Amino acid sequence: MPDAWKSYRGAPAEGTILCDAHDVGEGSLKSIKFGPADFPILIVRSAGTLAAYVNACPHQYLPLDHRGENVLSADGTVLRCTNHSARFRVQDGTGVEGLGLNCALDAIPIVVDDDGRIRVHAASAA
Repeated sequence: MPDAWKSYRGAPAEGTILCDAHDVGEGSLKSIKFGPADFPILIVRSAGTLAAYVNACPHQYLPLDHRGENVLSADGTVLRCTNHSARFRVQDGTGVEGLGLNCALDAIPIVVDDDGRIRVHAASAA
């Protein structure tokens, strides 16, 4: 479900500024808690991909960085849940190994605006 992120309590509204794009360097990620509900978000930039996901492993809904910051693989292609090592492709959040197989991270659509800020991207009308 492409808009599953919206079903979480405290999900940011479309158009919401999450952070400055320069806060997420190539080959790195930024873990943030947004708003009064501390909505957990991971923003990652790797190999030309800038992506955001709800920071909740679909296996147990614990944050991927629950047990430490070592979430992004050395080659920048995989996010790893530090709780039980489920692995997800950075490009699209699809589970690729371990308990991540047959599930995916909930992607949050983002865009970098003209002022260099990462915003939740408004859904386009179909």
